[in-house]
Amino acid sequence: MRYQKALTALSILLSAFLTQSSHAIVNIEEMRGKPQQDGWSGNASLSISGDSGNTNKSSTSVDGQLYWRRDNITRLIAASYTYGVNNRHRDTNKGFVHLRHITQRTPFMAMEVFTQATRNEFSRLTLRALLGAGARLTLHDDNAANATHLGLGAFYVSETLEERPGLTDGGNEKFWRANLYLALRYQLNDYTRITSTTYYQPALNNRSDYRILEEGSLKVKLAKTLNLKLSVEMAHDSEPPQQVQKTDISYKTGIEYRF
Repeated sequence: MRYQKALTALSILLSAFLTQSSHAIVNIEEMRGKPQQDGWSGNASLSISGDSGNTNKSSTSVDGQLYWRRDNITRLIAASYTYGVNNRHRDTNKGFVHLRHITQRTPFMAMEVFTQATRNEFSRLTLRALLGAGARLTLHDDNAANATHLGLGAFYVSETLEERPGLTDGGNEKFWRANLYLALRYQLNDYTRITSTTYYQPALNNRSDYRILEEGSLKVKLAKTLNLKLSVEMAHDSEPPQQVQKTDISYKTGIEYRF
């Protein structure tokens, strides 16, 4: 039964991306979870917002994660897709698929290998594909849902931008980026948890080219397998594509189901 649930969830995640598929950085900490036993586990969330009347706007976001664990090995697949319409015109269309292999070497250090594919129509991003690796260090973990983690690594990325008349930065580019992050998790009480993750990804061949992501979330337990999730995300690109803003800020409210 658990295996069938895993296959079903995987199919949903892949179809969400392939139908049409974010920011330069994906906050994998929110997706990582903490499986308590060997085998399959996962979660899925849905958020919907909208306005009608003088303003007609709607947005739908679906994401999910699927984990497999055996001894000191964890494998993760995560996917997300967001679609929005403003006054009958599409204004959001983005998504990603992320795969990660984690080997826990010691209680305080894990080695990770990951790959990712990303699309974002309104950032002119046709496809970003990357492959990377790094170490995850546990600076604090009291086994009561309070923890601090530091990530150190790098990845090789290939980016293809949509070519548009009058713009000169279309086409494909390949380069290396460092991947550094600080992840904090704090349990307020039995029902409420706060998380914060900050990523910093500078290009290795150009110090002025860097990307930053800060994401904070608040989860409130509604039932054994159901959470209310509130989150805010700020993404900054020091050298974005032409006609694309440097900073994006987004807010989400949704329901998360864990299985």
